Amino acid sequence: MAPAAWRRKPISAGTTWRSGTARRWQDRPRPCGPSSASANAVAPWSPRGVTDPPVPPTIRTSSLPSPAKSPGVPMSSMIVGPTLDHHDDDTVVDLFLRQAAERPDAPAVSHLGRTLSYRDLDALSARLARRMLDAGVGPGDLTPFVLSTGLEIPIAMLATMRIGAPFVPMDACWPAARLDQVLNAMRPKLALVRAGTEQPLPTAVLDIDLTGPDDNGRPAGIDRLPGLDDLIYGFYTSGSTGTPKCALNIHRGLRNRFAYMSQRFGDTPDDVVLQNSPHVFDSSVWQMLWPLTKGAQVVIPDRSGVVDLQDVVATIERHAVTMTDFVPSVFNVLVELLAAQPPMVRQLRSMRHLLIGGEEMLAGPVQTFRRLLPQVRITNTYGPTEASIGMVFHEVRDVDAERIPIGLPIANTCLAILGADLRPVDRGEVGDLWIGGECIGAGYLDDPERTNLAFADNHLPELPTGRLYRTGDRAVIGADGLVGFRGRTDDQVKVNGMRVEIGEIEAVLRDCPGLSDARAAVYADPAGRNCLAGFVTGRDPIEPASVLDHARRALPAGLVPSRIIQVETMPLNQNGKLDRNQLAALAAEYHHTAAGEGGDPVAAAVQAAWNRLVPGGPEGDFFAAGGDSLTAVRLTLQINEALGTSLTVQDLVAAPTVAALTERIAAGPAAGEDPEEELPAAVADTLFVDTVLADDVRPVGEPVTTCDHVFLTGATGFIGTHLLHGLLRHTDGVVHCLVRAEDAASALDRIHDSLLFYHLDATELDRVVPVVGDLGLPRFGLGDDEWDRLASTIDVVVHNGAMVNLVLGYQSHRAANVLGTAEVLRLAVSKRHKPLHHISSLSMLEATPGRTESAPTQLPPATNGYSLSKWAAERLVEEAAGRGLAVAVYRLGEVMPHSVTGVPSPKSLPDLIVRWNVRLGLAFRSSIALDYTPIDQVTTLVTAGVRTGARGWFHLAQAEPIRLDDLLSEFAAEFDLEPVSYRDFWLRLREQALSDRLDDDLAGLLAMLPAAGPDVPDQLLEESLTDLFGAAGTGCSRSRSLSLLAEAGIRPAGADAGVLRRYTAHYRRVRRAARHAEYAVG
Repeated sequence: MAPAAWRRKPISAGTTWRSGTARRWQDRPRPCGPSSASANAVAPWSPRGVTDPPVPPTIRTSSLPSPAKSPGVPMSSMIVGPTLDHHDDDTVVDLFLRQAAERPDAPAVSHLGRTLSYRDLDALSARLARRMLDAGVGPGDLTPFVLSTGLEIPIAMLATMRIGAPFVPMDACWPAARLDQVLNAMRPKLALVRAGTEQPLPTAVLDIDLTGPDDNGRPAGIDRLPGLDDLIYGFYTSGSTGTPKCALNIHRGLRNRFAYMSQRFGDTPDDVVLQNSPHVFDSSVWQMLWPLTKGAQVVIPDRSGVVDLQDVVATIERHAVTMTDFVPSVFNVLVELLAAQPPMVRQLRSMRHLLIGGEEMLAGPVQTFRRLLPQVRITNTYGPTEASIGMVFHEVRDVDAERIPIGLPIANTCLAILGADLRPVDRGEVGDLWIGGECIGAGYLDDPERTNLAFADNHLPELPTGRLYRTGDRAVIGADGLVGFRGRTDDQVKVNGMRVEIGEIEAVLRDCPGLSDARAAVYADPAGRNCLAGFVTGRDPIEPASVLDHARRALPAGLVPSRIIQVETMPLNQNGKLDRNQLAALAAEYHHTAAGEGGDPVAAAVQAAWNRLVPGGPEGDFFAAGGDSLTAVRLTLQINEALGTSLTVQDLVAAPTVAALTERIAAGPAAGEDPEEELPAAVADTLFVDTVLADDVRPVGEPVTTCDHVFLTGATGFIGTHLLHGLLRHTDGVVHCLVRAEDAASALDRIHDSLLFYHLDATELDRVVPVVGDLGLPRFGLGDDEWDRLASTIDVVVHNGAMVNLVLGYQSHRAANVLGTAEVLRLAVSKRHKPLHHISSLSMLEATPGRTESAPTQLPPATNGYSLSKWAAERLVEEAAGRGLAVAVYRLGEVMPHSVTGVPSPKSLPDLIVRWNVRLGLAFRSSIALDYTPIDQVTTLVTAGVRTGARGWFHLAQAEPIRLDDLLSEFAAEFDLEPVSYRDFWLRLREQALSDRLDDDLAGLLAMLPAAGPDVPDQLLEESLTDLFGAAGTGCSRSRSLSLLAEAGIRPAGADAGVLRRYTAHYRRVRRAARHAEYAVG
């Protein structure tokens, strides 16, 4: 029998956690473990101070877990973890308050350039706690916080704990239906939200104030500190009935987990922990709170919804992060990235510990990472949300080459592997994994049935625990005594690190009109990743896109199936039950099946590549199915490899379905688009509608003649950042910048970072007002009050914002470039008549020498998506001008690096060409010619127009284009580049992409360059290169622009040798900085 201190009495099954009432555990039997109050415990810390140092936790004599003895089982499949004495009854919030008293000025939490000290965090959480108390929230009241990321999260966690209110994290990006569902079920007294949030919620809200503490510091008498047996938090997990369930945990379990981590990984304050898990995953709790119990620092990254591993690595380097967490699916991609880009390995030199959990870990990527970064200790962590984050750990070893065990139970926990008779199985036999000990949570909110199914009184006297939790996982204890994971026993699966109940997905799908039944299954894609597929039945043909749209409105992104497959009937097994294995096989077969009937090798190759790579399956449009630029390049590369063709992404844009692309390939490389070809009827119809300006967009009164308040769109791009700098430098006005961001602080950070990136002065940000919005939304997504305030305040509008993608079609550009311009025009005429300065492009013009600086043609001269969108936008501007709006339109040529700093736009085609020539050590020769207009000339022209009230159309381009050969020769001389043909350069790019080194940078370049495979004739290739940058700006009139510049005292200079040398000098500085960084590391 285990020590008495380890024993835990069974918990009464009759007590249920219910919403809307105070929930405390004081009337319940105490959980197992040595943490119960004892005579040798130090008195808990209070805000008045600490009289004696706390006694550190100690491991008892059983320093390693050991197998329990079970009657009749020679080698029992039960393991009891070591015993860890905590010496006190301190909770996590007690430990934080101690650190706040001892290390008030130490950095506690950092996010997007702002760092809160322990004193700041103490004061801000105390102030929020006081406001919660004043609003009626008290001990035991479950309190959700609806946030996306930011400093508000730890403040909310600490504030709720300080008054004994359990917190429940929710994502502000969840669909409204899901938020309504869980909040209505919980019925909280209020929800905590970010200040300024206008998101409608079905409950009262309290905003989290991030302004600095006032002179009074933190309010006194606010703490209602919880006990170890009180609830600490609840996390919503996927529910098998279609309803999410809230798993509740208590302070004792988290305190035990943190104490063990401090004993295992170190109790010193020198750690910097990156919160790498979304805050709605329970693993984020240790990343956010454990460091705060030992005086360490937490780094909260910015989250855009997309995992940007390069940004994660940069964040780790920037903050010298020592510890973080990954789910295996993301970790595996990180390892691929590190292997492909070895210099990135050095960016992780600060790392000491890496925890991995949430899915089964693959040995190959882990061992590769260990070879790349041998100083980093990797720990496999296991445990369900119902058990205080996790309670089985294993440090990866060299011998873990085939399969990595999940390990052994941590201190004060235990586990058993049981058979169908609920008795331990033989050692080495696979069974059901049950866990117990101080990790065990309190069940599910308002759900006694599911609580009683998952939690049971302990019937095994060898295990020192009052209750056991049925994990639903299959496991085995190997010959080495370590526990190994062997899959699931139910329909709960892991996809992208997220635990998913199939039933919840099926419940949503069944609500879609027109379906008779809906089921879901998990299948493995060609890369071995788990993916979700939805299977539907119905009397009529079902459109998969409509089902997916329905799912996206009700489910988080991670729960939306990647494809919908219609079947005649659902497959059944021999027992007459749904055969999910057969569904998974159907999904995998559907994913891999290539058409190939009729012996057509072209169709077979296209179909095979499409099935491997396109997420939405072989039917429908590539882009509608979720295809992105990386996938587009991979798809064309694989088809080219199979058929010896030279497809480009432009071919995929023109023919975005399997049938159309097959037909295009069969037509041969010479069958390019006819320049006289008419627009597709659908695009022409859309253009006709889009170029009709709403009748109520009409200016009233005379235009404003001051520029005290300027509204600028697109302020964080290459042109927009320089325009902002020019407006701040050449006017005394305040610039209101429309920026996509989470909040105003994040928007200002983006603006600041953009100025510094382009080597521009960022000291006048006190004259910048960020406007958080989106150009592609009606009224930019602003509320009525914000829109009216903006319309009443600003004097002039500079509209620069636009989507620029030279590959995608008109529909992709329409929202930002055309509909966004319509909203800009509406703002310009609202409240007062504000002059509009509109940034456009010479690419929308016909290549006609002498083209005058005048309004756009009646019919679109261009057919590519970007140019069409700029033509449509100009048509709207022209219509507004015809109604009396004061308008100036600036058509720009190829905007190039600043003539003084030499800093280019990293996303521009010219700089991509330069960058990849330098990277590959090549300089290709070609007939390519391009305009070269330094960005500072653009800034001068537009700011002069704003200051002088210019009206009409203006062209800005050089009198003569430059040869790309001349530009590359400057770089060849500087970096000793090898002269090659364009075909050789393109083949080297393709080789780079095929070697799994394809990133967004390379994908963007390959998407825009003409293919140069062996099947492309020299003459056709030469024509494609000649037309690469177009000729719309060649010989066009620019007299009005020159006159405006002359009035500003500027005479535009051409791209002389000095300008080009400053461009190469920028690259020289970048390379030197990289070498210095390597030297510092080495």
